Amino acid sequence: MSTAGDETERRREALARYDIIDTSAERVFDDIVQLASMAMGMPVSLISLIDGDRQWFKAETGFGRRETPLTSSICAHAVRQNDVFVIPDTTRDPRTADNPLVTGAPHVRFYAGMPLLTPEGVALGTLCVLDTRPRDFTPEQAFVLRTLGRQVMTQLDLRRALRERRASDLRNAAILESAIDYGIVAMDLQGRVTTWNVGAYRILGWSEAEMLGQPADVFFVGEDRAAEMPEREMRLAREMGRANDERWHQRKDGTRFWAMGEMMPLKAEDGAHVGYLKILRDRTAQRRADESLRQQTALLQTVTDHLSEAVFQLSTDDRVTFANPAAEAMLGWPAGSLIGRNLHATAHHHHPDGSPFPAEECEVVRALQSGEPLREREAVFFRRDGRPIDVVTSNAPIIENGVVQGAVLTIADVTERKAAGARLRRSEERLSLALNASGMIGTWDWDLKENLVYADANFARIYSVDPERAAQGAPLSEYTRNFHPDDMPVFQAELGRLFAGADEFACEYRIVQPDGSYRWLIARGRLVRDSHHSPVRFPGASVDITERKRAEERQSALVELGDRLRELQNAAEIVFVAAEIAGRTLGLIRAAYGSIDPSQEHLDIARDWTVPSVVTIAGRHRFSDYGSYLPDLQKGHDVIIADVETDPRTLADPSALLALDVRTLLNIPLMERGRLVAVFCLHDCRPRAWTPDIIRFVRNVVDRTRAALARLRAEEAQELLNRELSHRMKNLLAMVQSIATQTMRSAADVDTAKEVLAGRLIALGQAHDLLMGGALGSTLVGPVVRGALKLHEDRPGRFRLEGPDIEIGAKPALSLALMLHELATNAAKYGALSQETGTVLICWEVVTGAEEPQLAFSWTESGGPPVIPPARKGFGTRFIERGLAGQVGGVIALAYPATGVTCAITAPLAAFQADG
Repeated sequence: MSTAGDETERRREALARYDIIDTSAERVFDDIVQLASMAMGMPVSLISLIDGDRQWFKAETGFGRRETPLTSSICAHAVRQNDVFVIPDTTRDPRTADNPLVTGAPHVRFYAGMPLLTPEGVALGTLCVLDTRPRDFTPEQAFVLRTLGRQVMTQLDLRRALRERRASDLRNAAILESAIDYGIVAMDLQGRVTTWNVGAYRILGWSEAEMLGQPADVFFVGEDRAAEMPEREMRLAREMGRANDERWHQRKDGTRFWAMGEMMPLKAEDGAHVGYLKILRDRTAQRRADESLRQQTALLQTVTDHLSEAVFQLSTDDRVTFANPAAEAMLGWPAGSLIGRNLHATAHHHHPDGSPFPAEECEVVRALQSGEPLREREAVFFRRDGRPIDVVTSNAPIIENGVVQGAVLTIADVTERKAAGARLRRSEERLSLALNASGMIGTWDWDLKENLVYADANFARIYSVDPERAAQGAPLSEYTRNFHPDDMPVFQAELGRLFAGADEFACEYRIVQPDGSYRWLIARGRLVRDSHHSPVRFPGASVDITERKRAEERQSALVELGDRLRELQNAAEIVFVAAEIAGRTLGLIRAAYGSIDPSQEHLDIARDWTVPSVVTIAGRHRFSDYGSYLPDLQKGHDVIIADVETDPRTLADPSALLALDVRTLLNIPLMERGRLVAVFCLHDCRPRAWTPDIIRFVRNVVDRTRAALARLRAEEAQELLNRELSHRMKNLLAMVQSIATQTMRSAADVDTAKEVLAGRLIALGQAHDLLMGGALGSTLVGPVVRGALKLHEDRPGRFRLEGPDIEIGAKPALSLALMLHELATNAAKYGALSQETGTVLICWEVVTGAEEPQLAFSWTESGGPPVIPPARKGFGTRFIERGLAGQVGGVIALAYPATGVTCAITAPLAAFQADG
């Protein structure tokens, strides 16, 4: 059983092998913590490595530190686990309750970490996420954290492998090139030269350029060629594994020399014969035979390493007969599941744009069928999940007795593992394209000795530097002074990486513009060194990628909006979240959602989103105070005003808008059945162009907000319908009981009571059809009132109606009838209509003197039992208060004096007369 000390020592040794501690930031790790933070909605994410008495962070977001003492490490608990380790509330867990990071800043309340386990099972540290509030951690979040943790280890293993590979390549190249006393020649299966070292040139006289692809038998003397000694050596090497000779050989100039030669077969990792290796040396060099053997072993090991990234053995019909674990992992297939599959149909059957890629057009398939080798060919393969990967492929045919039996295919995933030569070529191509581009690109040349940056006009304008001064050379500080402060450390770290020996410089950052906005740039370049390998110049180019970045921000904002709206059950919160996300994403000062009042002249804003120090516009606003664009909104047209001081709709008097810091605005109307019901408002304090991309984004926000509000209204309507149905049933039964009681009380005999009761029940059914069927059209107030109360008029004089003939719209008429029905039902159960002597006075009149004419309507009961105010509001009371008032606006007053219930409503006459 290992002790804690043993685990610490194993971890220290493993970290030393990975050589990762105290290294500079690397984008791939920064991206992982950023992705973990975004995917799980956590403000903090870290890649933490446990090193002695401290924990050091290879990458972090939201934490602001690069290391902490081990005594305050929560990750020290996580590394003892084998899977995701979660503490929902650190203040309630005895392992963390007293931790300084919990009791003090940053006040960590939630922790989840995935141990970073090496293939040997050593935990180097964790990928973790933190929050300042307790949280639950779902299985889906655990899966994401586990997957990203494994990706961290994959990147660490790749980083280590690349470092070791570069060291091995340099060592092997140095060995081969330093062996100047040995002629080392590699050949393919036909005996044509594929490698020709300096020693071969020194001994034989032919250069590598002269010999590549030529038959290697040229350095055999004529009589040996006639006796087919070269073919005999290859056959012996192939059959016996080695062919030795000690004979005369011939140089380029025709002179002969006595040398001992040794030929061996070159074999692939799976044992397939792929060529030959011949080593020539004179007898005096025999003492160095052991060193030659080591060189041979190193060369064969290099070949094996080259084929170990992802290796397939294919039959002639392109079916996989062998795939190593790296190949299965690269393409995302379970172990053993690729065997027997056609590789082209499985992973290479279409182009990246989705168009078909027939097998007969595939270079790999053609080479497989013809037996021709392929070297370093770029292609696009597809993982099992459909994700494309850029690869470099090499193909070595398998030939037995002169017949092609298949091939060994090696694949390097260049998106994760880049060969130095390929990376340099791509960098030069990108730089060449950049230097030939125009418009949104600028170029520079930094003279490192003079410490002056020479730049073209485009580059100078991007960085707010005078173009003439830039052409003559300006210090670097003049260009970096407008860097976004958050991006300067990233820029400096990338410069440090370049001067530490990296092949190229690549960095994304923001430049603050004179108006306070910023532009996103990507800068690429590489060092130019003198003959002493000292850097002297740093040329490169900067490309404006602002639109791409903003598009990514808008897409992320829509994802965030969808996630947040799904959780909300309050209309005010829904529209505020939409305003917040739209305003924040577009860099505005204010965003708001406002509803239109029944007069269609005012906008009511309950709550708006603003940046700090900007005044709120919550409240009622009259459209005419801010310009003449209301008709456009009422037609369903977007109102796009780049500058309120120049747009003809606001030019006459922009003072009201300017007083609110509004220099530009975008209003998106929300229409229902052709009627304007709401407006989504966006404001900024600077003139700006509202591009089609921005407008599409805002419409997306509006559409998703509208969908969320519709969902909420549908849920509320269903609940209201259920409650109203229950209430109506109770009222109907009470009404039947009341009708029966009144009928029996006043009837002279049973037959009369039966006839009167039947008539009244039929009238009740007809009134119910009227009220529930919505059959009313535009009509006068009087008929609506009489029709709604007819059911309850069991004797003359029960109701007294006073008011002029006023026409009202269909929907207000139905709402009025429903309200009167509700009042009469309550009166029949508890009020004036429950007594033989009770009466009701209904009055209406038009009141002038306000901004617009008002219709006043009242209900007054008398002659009933003494009224006792209800202890709480029932459904019927809320229906009375909200039904008609919700339709026409205005004020409703329901009172309970002892003499009888009263109800009064006052609302704009125009609202009563509206049809919709």
